[in-house]
Amino acid sequence: MEHDEHPMIQAVKKYLDKNSLTYQVTTVPPPSSSSSSTTSNTNNQNILISLTLNGHNSSYRTYIDLKPTHDRCSVYVETPVKIPPDQRARVTEYCMRVNYTLALGAFEVDFRDGEVRYRYAVDVEESALSFEMIRTQIMVPAATVDKFFPGLMAVTFANANVEEAVNECRGGVPPTTTTTTTSSSSSSGGGVEGALSSQ
Repeated sequence: MEHDEHPMIQAVKKYLDKNSLTYQVTTVPPPSSSSSSTTSNTNNQNILISLTLNGHNSSYRTYIDLKPTHDRCSVYVETPVKIPPDQRARVTEYCMRVNYTLALGAFEVDFRDGEVRYRYAVDVEESALSFEMIRTQIMVPAATVDKFFPGLMAVTFANANVEEAVNECRGGVPPTTTTTTTSSSSSSGGGVEGALSSQ
């Protein structure tokens, strides 16, 4: 861990290391309009941390986007499937129905390639990221994706009723029309760390 790293970056790395989570770090240069002094200052560089988290129903590529100059920490959790073009409207409805029930974050659909991801961001201006905040930032989005992944699969590949798929996932019971590509295990209802582990 570099001594001149931004405290936000140090805090996230410390949390990941403490929980024995394997991750990769990529340095993202600031916009070209930034001065050369800013670009060379490690404390101001944007950092993208990537890791894979395993849930009950699948594994999820997770990205922690740290922007010290904006005091913002964003987390993106990608589902491991690409939605076929003819199913993207139904999947978007599914995601919007799920989003309406969520207190934190939101599902997003990229109509260009069919990617479905979950996004959660927090502004940490004039405050420090505590371990509990980091845990919420990483584990809650991943656990949410894992909870609603069976419904996503059912809507996409088994022509499940969208509203029923959402309701069944909210109750912790996978839709009866899910395919064999998803796990039959239901959510344990325990802490998010108990449901997810790093690959």
